[in-house]
Amino acid sequence: MEKLFRKYLNGTCNPDEFNEVLNLLCTKDNDDKLSSLFIKSWRDILLEDTDARQNNQLLDKIHYRIALEESNISAKRLTIAKNLLKIAAILIVGLIISTVCIYNNSKTSIYADVVENIKTPYGAKTSFKLPDGSDVWLNSASALSYQKQFGKIREVELNGQAYFDIVKDGKSFIVKTKYGNLEVLGTSFDVKAFDDDEFETTLVEGRVKIINIYNQVITLNPGQQSILNSENEFEIKNVNTELFTSWKDGKLIFVNEPFQNVAKQLERWYNVKIEIEGEKMKNLGYTGKIEMETFSEVLDLINITTPIKYKFDKNTRILKIYGQ
Repeated sequence: MEKLFRKYLNGTCNPDEFNEVLNLLCTKDNDDKLSSLFIKSWRDILLEDTDARQNNQLLDKIHYRIALEESNISAKRLTIAKNLLKIAAILIVGLIISTVCIYNNSKTSIYADVVENIKTPYGAKTSFKLPDGSDVWLNSASALSYQKQFGKIREVELNGQAYFDIVKDGKSFIVKTKYGNLEVLGTSFDVKAFDDDEFETTLVEGRVKIINIYNQVITLNPGQQSILNSENEFEIKNVNTELFTSWKDGKLIFVNEPFQNVAKQLERWYNVKIEIEGEKMKNLGYTGKIEMETFSEVLDLINITTPIKYKFDKNTRILKIYGQ
């Protein structure tokens, strides 16, 4: 059991081993054994000679789990981990435990109508594999839903931002959003489809066909980005794709970006509300890179490189920014 559990924590389980672990996690009689495994695994992690700042995937999962706790997730969904929440190791796996046990307990292999819903609250992001083996990185304040078993067409529904690395298997892969749909085969691309932001697609590899709600169709080539403007028309431009996809690696990179756009990303990443006074400040260009910094460190960095002043209320988590 210990070897299997360790593979689970490392994300190296095959599908059969994954289901075996879920059976263990969802069986109440295993609580004592699991407690011991969690504690031992956590101690092993502490003894490993690794740089935690470089383990972005692990850190993402820990931040994800903490953010879920801060968002008042129902205690009923956390029954399995109720005595282990103070152990950081449980933060790595709690999301999967809470969302799949209900399906595991059904004792059925028919998944065609089962829908998986993955959500990331403000201040968190996560990564996972789809049923076909495709990789997805889900940014803060985003949601993705998909069938547990794909049919003739692979289809997901996105609200927010996600980066996809799609496995090519001959079947179309469709991303549905409120603004329109994207269709690909084997492709790497980023989609931003927040309710309060522009609909934006950035293509890294392959080709993407985009159809908006008015049935206007465009096709992107690698290195291109499309934006749906206020008149519901597509604008296409060549971009440095790293600027728009680096978030999945734990970095935010800005090059002369209007400060109001920077603020939106910081709001989602750090679970704060940012209020900017004056149009001049909103359109002020900001250039810089944010990588694994705390929110206070980010404020210090921006204050040094940009002519601003700010006030931050820790109780309301509201940051007010104004010119010097």
